[in-house]
Amino acid sequence: MTRISLRILKAFLPLFVLAATACNTTPFGGVAVPGMTSVLPAEAEDEFALQEELKALHVVNPTPYEIHPGDTISLSVYNQPSLSASLLIAPDGTASLPLVGILKLGGMNLEDAAELVQYRLTRYLRDPLVTLSPTTVSGFYFTIAGRVNHPGNFPVSIGQTKLLDAFAMSGGFEVGLFNGDSVELADLDNAFIKRNGRKLPVNFKKLVYEGDDLHNIPLLSGDYIYIPSTMNGSIIFMGEVSKNSYVGFHEGMTLIQGLAYVGGLKADSHSSFIKVIRGGVDDTVVYTLNIDDILNGRMRDFMLQANDIIYVPQDGFTQWNAIIHKLLPTLQFLNMLAGPLGSALGYFNF
Repeated sequence: MTRISLRILKAFLPLFVLAATACNTTPFGGVAVPGMTSVLPAEAEDEFALQEELKALHVVNPTPYEIHPGDTISLSVYNQPSLSASLLIAPDGTASLPLVGILKLGGMNLEDAAELVQYRLTRYLRDPLVTLSPTTVSGFYFTIAGRVNHPGNFPVSIGQTKLLDAFAMSGGFEVGLFNGDSVELADLDNAFIKRNGRKLPVNFKKLVYEGDDLHNIPLLSGDYIYIPSTMNGSIIFMGEVSKNSYVGFHEGMTLIQGLAYVGGLKADSHSSFIKVIRGGVDDTVVYTLNIDDILNGRMRDFMLQANDIIYVPQDGFTQWNAIIHKLLPTLQFLNMLAGPLGSALGYFNF
């Protein structure tokens, strides 16, 4: 509750100051108030080129495995059972071998490493035949972070481990409670996978919800997968709405969707205009939106941002001073919530 209280105070602070210094007949000013706004659709992607790129990502050319620190390598020498050993690769890439002693194997592929060990053993054995095979591998892994149940690093089998396997290995997507209902917290619209610093054109929503296997690409070592949250902050609704409350924000959330979460406008509301207050103390912007134009298709739905405050006045003629006057009890209530911490208004300099 304290975080929400401070957020409301920060958003309404410039309004409070201006209202306190203006006379009752002076409308609120000093903020950009666009008359009309719209959200432009994203540019269409080249679907054919996208599919060709995804098909290319399914073609995997495995590179020879390289020994990494933390790997465990099994050493066997033909007809020399006493020389068999399990080699733990140290952080500096070295390992301790029977007869040979300390030898650096890190960064080498298995074939070259076996040849090196074989060469060193020729000092003690005639024509030794050496075999190296990995027991545990730490060098081949992918990373998954965000709204999964078990984020972290997981081993990858090149050509076999795919993106859907990554979700299963990390325990699936997190689930939370919102307005009493269980909701999936993973924002698949904005999830992404990066390889060598480049974001791949994978559509997580098509993969998970539509089962489009073209997006189920094989993973490579070093791949980074991020699943963002659908609840990135909140939107606060006040005024002539059915329920003055806040709702969890997710990317792509629009004004109409947000109003639906709080039950829409009150039945006796006569206002066609809605105020969207955005920004902090230094960069507050107030958008004036005509809800009738949006509902009748004359204006595109308005895209919200995290921590927006939506205020619905009683009617379209309400001036900002009157709005501020109605909000003062809320500010006083938030001040009371500060309790033993002192006045919430004390965090700001008037």
